[in-house]
Amino acid sequence: MLNTYQEDGLRGKSKQTRKTYLFSISKFKDWLDGAGTDLEGYSRSDVQQYIDYLVSKSYSASTINKHWSAVKHFSRWQNKVDAIEDISVITPPNILNEAPKALTRNEVNKIIRELDRSGNERNFAIAQTLINTGIRLNELVNLDRTDFHISERKGTLKVRFGKGNKERQLPLSPETRRAITKYLETRNDSIDAMFLSNRSKRISERTVQHIFEKYGINVHSLRHTFITKLVRNGEDFSLVQSLSGHATADMVMRYSAPSEEDKEEAVSRMWLSD
Repeated sequence: MLNTYQEDGLRGKSKQTRKTYLFSISKFKDWLDGAGTDLEGYSRSDVQQYIDYLVSKSYSASTINKHWSAVKHFSRWQNKVDAIEDISVITPPNILNEAPKALTRNEVNKIIRELDRSGNERNFAIAQTLINTGIRLNELVNLDRTDFHISERKGTLKVRFGKGNKERQLPLSPETRRAITKYLETRNDSIDAMFLSNRSKRISERTVQHIFEKYGINVHSLRHTFITKLVRNGEDFSLVQSLSGHATADMVMRYSAPSEEDKEEAVSRMWLSD
């Protein structure tokens, strides 16, 4: 059933969406097994009880919503529309009113310094790429050498596996071009993948996450930092949207929302001008 769904039901979906939906449906299948049914025989009551189960396990609203989206898609693919009618689902918070966590200038400088001092050209090149292009983690690991075009004075990066399968082209800063060039000088192979693991395979998302976890950094915060910096610098939202690969300007607007640090600094400055 899952194999057929993967080949037929998820045709045209992005790699990340397929991965997310298959994971969610496999979890739904496990729960159904314990409830005495399967992916063909479940009913509306099963779906409602499954959602209630997720709530009882204290999963976040966004996580529950992801599982619910997958179950809806799977049910529609199976023509089991009755099974998803009038399901009561917890409402996730409005992410447009939340500012993503961005790193401070000092935090960015610190991670750059420490990775540079480590002498690992690959990790340093990864950091410069993430910080100065704002690409997503899954976009980074799917990069090939041919996606980079670097000359003496300029460079570009083509993101082929963007969200929604949309391509975009990004300029490369001088520091990023230098880091990429230095890394490629350490390579004596003909492998297409841009960033390799220690086993000479395409690097995994988990490996990249581990690189930054050692320094107390969540790799996703590098993308947030890039976009937040553009927004705070007053760049046009359409430009930020184009660089970040966000589908709508509304998604960019959340980066202009004040963070908790912004609020604290505003209060502390209240009486400084008197």
